[in-house]
Amino acid sequence: MAVALRKAGKPSSDTAPSARASIANVYTLLGDGEINAGVIWEGVMTAAKYKLGNLTAILDYNGIQQTGATADVMPTEPIADKWSAFGWHVQEVHGHNVGEILDALDRADEVHARPSVIIARTTKGKGVSFMEYDHRWHGLSPNKEQYERAMAELQEGLKRWQP
Repeated sequence: MAVALRKAGKPSSDTAPSARASIANVYTLLGDGEINAGVIWEGVMTAAKYKLGNLTAILDYNGIQQTGATADVMPTEPIADKWSAFGWHVQEVHGHNVGEILDALDRADEVHARPSVIIARTTKGKGVSFMEYDHRWHGLSPNKEQYERAMAELQEGLKRWQP
């Protein structure tokens, strides 16, 4: 989609805002387990080759995937250096801070000659004590007692966000 939009725009230069050359921006969300797949890195290379300034990826980087810690399954650090080496504009943010994410999206919109990635460092299961950092909850459903406990913890956490 990003390639088609980019090609349709016929840019006049690689550095001018018109180099974005798209009628729309394309956003994609990735997980840190998902980026183990070679097809992801093929897409990363392709986006850089075609200077897809209309493409922004947000990487949910919590260090945990379906079968365990990413450091044990398939280490990806230094992740920012890898994206940068592929020619992407890279930003790292606290992934639970909405303000930081919105600011990073605004900055990404100012990059016109290459794609952008926002590495959002997060905590798997954030806000639910017995789910945090536990890969088993990737595909596990809580029972009724666990659900009620989780909802109570999330409601308590929500109070801290309200004025």
